[in-house]
Amino acid sequence: MLNKSEKKESKKRTLIIDVNHGALDIAEEYLSNKDDKYSRNIVIWDIYGKINKLNKLSSSNGINSFSDKDKEIYQKYNKLKEFYPDLEIIANLKNGLDYSKFEEVIAPVHCAIDIKFKTFHEAVSEIINKKYKDIKPKIITITGVKGKTSTSELINHILSDKYSVYLHNSNKGSITPTEVLNILNNLKKNGKLPKYDYFVFEISLGLVYSKFGLITNILEEYDIAKNLRTAKVKLDTLKFVENCYMLKELFKTYKNEIESLNIKNLNLNLIDDKPPNLKIISKYPLKFEYDNMEMKDYKINHVFEFDKKIFGVHHIQNGILSYEICRNMMSSEDIIKRIKSFELKNRMELIAKNILKNTNPGLNIKSISNSIVDFIETFENPIICIGGDFGCTCEEINAEKLFEQILKLFDNINSSKKFEATEKRFQNNPINIYLSGELGNELFNIWHNKKTSCEFEDKYMTYKLITDKKIINEQDLSDLGLLNDKNNYLIIYRSSIV
Repeated sequence: MLNKSEKKESKKRTLIIDVNHGALDIAEEYLSNKDDKYSRNIVIWDIYGKINKLNKLSSSNGINSFSDKDKEIYQKYNKLKEFYPDLEIIANLKNGLDYSKFEEVIAPVHCAIDIKFKTFHEAVSEIINKKYKDIKPKIITITGVKGKTSTSELINHILSDKYSVYLHNSNKGSITPTEVLNILNNLKKNGKLPKYDYFVFEISLGLVYSKFGLITNILEEYDIAKNLRTAKVKLDTLKFVENCYMLKELFKTYKNEIESLNIKNLNLNLIDDKPPNLKIISKYPLKFEYDNMEMKDYKINHVFEFDKKIFGVHHIQNGILSYEICRNMMSSEDIIKRIKSFELKNRMELIAKNILKNTNPGLNIKSISNSIVDFIETFENPIICIGGDFGCTCEEINAEKLFEQILKLFDNINSSKKFEATEKRFQNNPINIYLSGELGNELFNIWHNKKTSCEFEDKYMTYKLITDKKIINEQDLSDLGLLNDKNNYLIIYRSSIV
């Protein structure tokens, strides 16, 4: 039984949860800062047992068998234990944890604990505000469900014409909020921090302390933390940015939630990407006119054009949002010129004259559906290849809902006047859909079981399961004997393979 003094002392402890997503990074910050209140008593909860797993793997196969990320975690763990031998790390709890023993709990926003806690986004923001306040005007942070990687790449491309820019996004590695802190610390340690005029960071599930922040979208309102929270929790991180950009339609959807946050001095820049501000000139090559009435440089011809390797009308939103942020640093004319030379790797890209490919691990239902619509409306003789692996990201795709969306798409071709021209194209020449991988196999089984409900199927589309190969690139099409010059191909494969 604890006496009163012991209970009082135990209340001063701070619990930091989840080694996988940065608990060691935050603990190191607090422990190394002797003036910080957190340096007194840190407890780390390795909720997924990462350290135990790495210890076992190190004993059997050695540290060289680790992935780069696991090696980084293990080295940081050993460093902390060396400098702070009394550091307490909890793992393998059988009966849960008594949170009342801690003055404060800090965890990733997606952590499945049903108590009030400080998120990693907030903790990182506090640390950056204390250590790197002088570079806040140089920091741009981007979050969202879709488009954040492409938008970060585009902003980097635009600004790099005139400035030295440091970019970190999912193409470079982890996008947890603690990664922002790690990068700034490493740049400072190596004396490279003054080298850069701007820092562009893609961050999962929210923004951190920065001059400019951008929320691309909150598409599917998916559940996180075992249904304890939803993706709109990222709206709470608006309080960490001085100037936030988002589409006006997004604000309308979440207006009540944003206003209920009662964030003081929130400077929201709402971007209207609807007519009359927007006029699509061509879907491929992608060309559009965007003329916000608030623009001061009216003499500029605001016609935006993307490179032929860029495909998909979703890039219009990415382009407009990037343009609006970059107008703080560059002229409209220079930005428009830079957009025209932008090329995007490892997302939707033209890999051959008649093959479009997207193997993004974050592909969701809406992005797949939009890609199919754009493709069949733009290209003659379309062939669609859909597939994927499960376990690519924390946000798993729902095959049943994807199947329903594909049916809805083709049902629209059958019934809507909007698709009248498309309908005539496919009456005598149905679209061939090839399914591969785990996702393709599940789609095939769902499709096969519900075949009787697809009355329009034989008229507008046919589907076939590829069992012996994943369709990911041009060579796969060739190996299967599907490739010829008269057709155009859309390859969608949800995978970390690039």
